[in-house]
Amino acid sequence: MSDFSASESDYEPSEEEEQEDSDTDEEAEGDQSSEGSCSADIESEYSTASSTGNRNRRKSHAAATNGTRAAGAPSTAAPKLAIPVPASLPARGPGRPSRAAASKHSAPPDLQYIVQSDDYFSTFAVGGKSVTSDHTLDRLQTPRLPQDVLLRLLEDTSGTNRAHAAAVQELLDDHSRQFARWLFLLDQGYSVLLYGLGSKRTLLQSFHHRALADRPVLVVNGFFPSLTVKDVLDAVANDLLELQLPTALHHEAIDEIERELACQPDLHVFLLVHNLDGVAMRADRMQATLARLASLPNLHLVATIDHINAPLLWDASKLAQYNFCWWDTTTLLPYGVETAFENSLLVQNAGALALSSMASVYASLTSNARGIFMAIVRHQLEQGGPAHPHYPGMPLKDLYWACREAFLVSSDIALRAQLTEFTDHKLLRIKRSLDGSENLHIPIEHGLLKRFVEETAKKV
Repeated sequence: MSDFSASESDYEPSEEEEQEDSDTDEEAEGDQSSEGSCSADIESEYSTASSTGNRNRRKSHAAATNGTRAAGAPSTAAPKLAIPVPASLPARGPGRPSRAAASKHSAPPDLQYIVQSDDYFSTFAVGGKSVTSDHTLDRLQTPRLPQDVLLRLLEDTSGTNRAHAAAVQELLDDHSRQFARWLFLLDQGYSVLLYGLGSKRTLLQSFHHRALADRPVLVVNGFFPSLTVKDVLDAVANDLLELQLPTALHHEAIDEIERELACQPDLHVFLLVHNLDGVAMRADRMQATLARLASLPNLHLVATIDHINAPLLWDASKLAQYNFCWWDTTTLLPYGVETAFENSLLVQNAGALALSSMASVYASLTSNARGIFMAIVRHQLEQGGPAHPHYPGMPLKDLYWACREAFLVSSDIALRAQLTEFTDHKLLRIKRSLDGSENLHIPIEHGLLKRFVEETAKKV
């Protein structure tokens, strides 16, 4: 048997294989014509790889056929390895969008919205009606009560529960047993600070009468709104120590007090402060003065606080001078005296300050300015009040013609000059409505305006 080796030139494809190759080439050409320029390059690479794979398959098929014919004869040609052919990409139809375009159109509209905070204020600008309740105290038959009537009602209400009164008295008795400890802390150089829920004025007064009856004591009412540093220094230097010092210069007065106490080491002065966190006591100068006085060896401080943010008044330097020993003295007593100087919605003289300031400004006006202001007051009393909670104010044009008929002003410029004086003294507010017109409103409640008119009529 003669040797036979198959070569690539000896293989001739059959008619069926040629038909398959031609069909594959036509499909590749159709795919290339349907794609764009970029897609045509990609498809041409895959079709070239497909053609190469077909030739390799023909070669391997020819080698296998010749090997079968040889029936185990040795082969001199190197074996051909099959190259894997990647699957061809599916052709994109004419109506199918690209992936980038599909992702752009399929994105939800919320992802393309950019939040801008300034648009909120421009969209919801002030101009609409504020939805507020009109259930005010002015709608009551007796919207305000005298001070004595209110106190009497509160006392009657507090005395109804005997169990509560007995529990409060038990608390006061427990705190009274600690007076000896407070004196020991004061003797050791500490300042006693009383805190807790309820008024501690009664407890501090009891400590004064029972433990400090024969000692020089100065009581400072910190809840008094007009208390000043000069008042405290005058009481310490001139009333207790009888130095007769001018206390206009605070540092010099404190230096003189320190020298006087140093000369009398056996003299111990006690300073009892009700509401160390009161409105008049929150100034930095007042706290610095009291802290320096508390740092003196012969002066002992016992104070009370009621505000939850009272410790924010003191920095590290003041705390070092105060040298507080904190003592919880919850009494559950009402703050009757401490709140007596504050405005209350239930008290009849709650707007006395606003009424007096308006009366003083009104007295300094000219006769024409008084007429203009009273025209606004009368219009607000007639058109406003509890019956009209959404009263916008008196239109400027109505005020102009009313003053023109009363010979109060001669032009719009003169009227606006008088209104500017009212707005400077906080007696009038000018609001612009949605249609552009200007409305005039007096920012004082209806009851106070009535009292103002009545008092003005009495003076005339």
